[in-house]
Amino acid sequence: MEKSNPSYPDYDVHRFLPDVAEHKLTVLHDDGLYRHLRFQKPGTGFYWFDLITWPGNLAFKGDMGGFMFARITDMFEFFRGSQINPDYWAEKLPDGRDSVRDYSSELFEQQVKEHVAQAILDREAPKGIGRAIRNLFEWGDTTWEDGARGELERFEYKGWRFDEVWEWNFRDYTWQYLWACHAIQWGIGLYDAARERVAVAS
Repeated sequence: MEKSNPSYPDYDVHRFLPDVAEHKLTVLHDDGLYRHLRFQKPGTGFYWFDLITWPGNLAFKGDMGGFMFARITDMFEFFRGSQINPDYWAEKLPDGRDSVRDYSSELFEQQVKEHVAQAILDREAPKGIGRAIRNLFEWGDTTWEDGARGELERFEYKGWRFDEVWEWNFRDYTWQYLWACHAIQWGIGLYDAARERVAVAS
């Protein structure tokens, strides 16, 4: 049972912006498609990041790790906009989407609740299932993927069981990757605004 990935709208720009509220842009290199930009709060290393581009590539590195994307000649053009697109952007990583996904206990819990709610609506789940599921969340070994799958495979309540557990997807985009997506788009916006101010002044 493949579920949609719900997390990245929850990690929105309003959570990202406080992390970079005092960041300043330093242009280390700027020659056409060859750029090296640094974004950092002066005097600290918290949440710093660099954007480095060359034809067809953009590298993000910093406090949140490193990611490299490859798609079009000018990768700033690829990332410009007002919305992040983690699904599509992850396809442009060398190792694809799986390289930036990890087990999410929150996604696990959401999927279990949705499945049980549907079973209740369909009158397939026995009475008292809600308490049994709460016990699963509270006492079950769900902090890692194999443990969570094992809990679902072993679960049984008054003859009711979860089906096709092997098809369920509990892997979600990492917080670091989602943060980097916001940072790339925000950093490009800051760079564009600085260039525009220079152009107006000249």
